[in-house]
This record gives sequence, C-alpha cells and structure tokens, in this order.
Amino acid sequence: MYLKSLTLENFRCYERARFELPPGLTVILGPNASGKTTILEAVYLLATTTSPRTTNARALIRHGESWGRVTGVFEREGRELTIRVLLGDPAGGRSGEKTVEVDGRQVDSAREAIGRVQAVLFWVGELQVVKGSPGDRRRFMNAAIGQMNARYLDDLARYRRALRQRNEVLKSMAHRGGDGRMLAPWTHALVEAGAPMTEDRGAFVAALAAEAGPLHTRLGAGAEELTVRYEPSVTAEDGAEIADAFYARLEATHGREVERGSTQVGPHRDDIALQIDGVDVRRFGSQGQQRTAALALKLAQARVAGRRTATEPILLLDDCLSELDPERGAAMLDLSRDREQMIVTSACCPEHLAQRLAGAHLIDTTGHAASSAPCEGDEASEA
Repeated sequence: MYLKSLTLENFRCYERARFELPPGLTVILGPNASGKTTILEAVYLLATTTSPRTTNARALIRHGESWGRVTGVFEREGRELTIRVLLGDPAGGRSGEKTVEVDGRQVDSAREAIGRVQAVLFWVGELQVVKGSPGDRRRFMNAAIGQMNARYLDDLARYRRALRQRNEVLKSMAHRGGDGRMLAPWTHALVEAGAPMTEDRGAFVAALAAEAGPLHTRLGAGAEELTVRYEPSVTAEDGAEIADAFYARLEATHGREVERGSTQVGPHRDDIALQIDGVDVRRFGSQGQQRTAALALKLAQARVAGRRTATEPILLLDDCLSELDPERGAAMLDLSRDREQMIVTSACCPEHLAQRLAGAHLIDTTGHAASSAPCEGDEASEA
C-alpha cells in the first residue's frame, strides 16, 4: 500500500495544499518551520486518527479557522482507499470535534478506521522510546500493536476503565475501610482485559527484538549489539496461564494496594529493556546510540507490521538525514529499497547523499504554507 495523494485544508499552517506521491522514496525539502513535519503528521493522523504531537484536535486547525481537513488517497493492489479526517465544524459548530470517513462513509468509532492504513513514524519524539520513562515505551507498544490488532484496542480500553474504577475502590478502602468483595468485579475485569494484553505485548516485543538487532547493525552500529526484551509486570512460569498468575500477584500485593490506594501490578507497570552490548542504553547510551537504537526500533516495527498484516507500512522519517552521520544516513536510505513507500523530511539535500537521492521524488514545501506563523516549533511539544 502507498499514499497516492494528500490534501490539507486549514491544517496547521496550510490553507490548502495538495501533494502527489509515487511509490518508493519521497524526500520533503524545506527550511525549518516550513511545514515538513506537518505533512508527516497528517499521514500519521490518517492511519491512526491521532496526532503524535498533540491530543488537542483544535490545535491542528489553522489559526483563525473553525475547521480543518486532511484527505488521503491510498492504493493497494490496484484498488483505491480514501480516508478523510475532519477537524471542527465547517458550519461553525464545536471546534474540538473530530470525524473520520472511510471511502465517503463516516465511521462511528476510530477503531473502524485504525489499521486500514499502516504507517510507522520516526520523529524527535520517538527518542523517548529509548531514553524516556516506562510510560513512553508502553505508549509505543499500544500504538504499534493497536494498528495491527483491533482487539488489542478493545482490551486496552477495557483495562484502563477497570484500572480506574479499581483504584477508586482502593482509595475508598484506604480511607473508609472495606473488604476484597468490593474489588472483586473490577479485579475480574482487570485480569480479563490485562492477560491478553500481556500476551500480545510479549509476542510483539519478541518479534521486534528479532528484527531490531540486525537492523541496528545495518544502520552502521558496527559490532555493537542491540538487545530488546519485554519486562512484564506479570509473568507466568512452567506453562501456567497469565490470568492465573495475574490473580495470584494481585492477591499477594493486596495489602500494599490498600495502603497506597492503587493497583500495584498489571500491564500499566510493564516496560521494555533496551541494551547495547549489555549496557542500559537509556541510562548510559550516548545521544548517537540512543538515536540509532530508536530508529532501529521503528524500522523493526515496520517489518513486524508488514508481516502480520500483509500490508506494507508507509515509513515516515522526520529530519533524519541531517541528524545522522554520513554512514548511518546512507544506510537508512539504502533501507528504502525494502519499502513500498518511504517519506523523509530534510532541510536540504546533503552532498554526501546526492547519489542515493538522485532517483527520489522531491517535494519542496517553500511557498506551500499560507500562515505567517511557524508551522513547526513550539506546537511539537504539546503531545
């Protein structure tokens, strides 16, 4: 699958712009704050119905307007698919609303649209997958698995709801007392949703690890070895069921739960361990090591998604050419030969990569953005 055309209307700094894209490598060129990252953001929005930069739909609408719209036409095996995301209301109604259409039909929930298009994005925020908190890595797992598995999104929503209600009961018990019978319904709901999440995450990280190590080497890391390991809050041993282990851990930590007023074990405490040559890259890795590891993870995610969904993800890489050294930049572009479509942004065409970029489709953002305000910059920190 690849993106044939992208139309932006009142989206960020764009009043109206249309871009035609072929399969293969596309490089989006332009100075800083000219709208390069916004184009990648729009493609990701079509694939996931969410922005990687903000949860506020109003922030995506061009300043001074009440609505914005992003439309993408995709092609897979000769068939077209149109996805449209409308932000706000052209009639001047509620500006925070977001509606999604698939082939002209408005869907009732984002779940019906997610997964129709696979897209993997690498931008500066993705470095948090390596150097950020465990919550950043859980968000990475949720976004990656959710695109491939709609049932996972259902489990995640049910888990969050059960966790929130269970924590409320625990807080009440901490202040007013009570017994475990008050928790039973929410404990059951927590385990029912959390056990399959743990299994899905374990399978995903195992597949990710198998791809990330070799890709890390191909990106010019030399003899350095990247290892990726899932660290679940709940583990089952000797063939036991995850659900049984989950119940046992909840029972064992019940006293601490009541004392602290919160659930102490479960997928909301999961993490991913990332090491280079056995050393924690989050704590001790250099900036270059962290960036290469993060890029290897995103490239591995794309490969895992392609195998599981039989749909080649669109790879979106923001400002990698200037951030990577010549060897790693060249290796990254060489990987585009393995992709049906890869879209890369850059402030310029580096001379040392001119030969590899010779056959790429180029888009110059200069003059496309209509707003006098920067299209990128402070807004990127909202997520």
